[in-house]
Amino acid sequence: MKALEEMNNTERAYLLAKLFPATLKELTLFIQQEIEHFYKHKDYLQRVWPKSILTANFWFGLVENVEKVIQHHNRSLHKSPRIFADHLFYGHNAIFTIHCLIRYVEKNDCPKPLTQAIHLLFGEEKVIVIDFEEQP
Repeated sequence: MKALEEMNNTERAYLLAKLFPATLKELTLFIQQEIEHFYKHKDYLQRVWPKSILTANFWFGLVENVEKVIQHHNRSLHKSPRIFADHLFYGHNAIFTIHCLIRYVEKNDCPKPLTQAIHLLFGEEKVIVIDFEEQP
């Protein structure tokens, strides 16, 4: 096994999925909820998006890509750690998916071992922080 700092996002996601295979369905469902949440607030988010290298258009491109992956591989994502990791954490898709994992830990009654694994493998900081409470 590679050292953690030598692993890419896909390898880290595969390790997470192998360690916690029973959570793949729940994680995938949460990612779907996040996709719906972002689409619901798309107009608002585009107006208040912070100035950064990561633009709102790029972000929503990631949301769309991950949505397509889930639509195409839906049940396979729940059953196969390899498919879960290879498709949701490949390339730029990992930016959105990692953000979702970190939000999952914050929003749900996440078991401590899973929380620790997500934080160890992917960190604790969300990619974007926007206050939805201020929305008119």
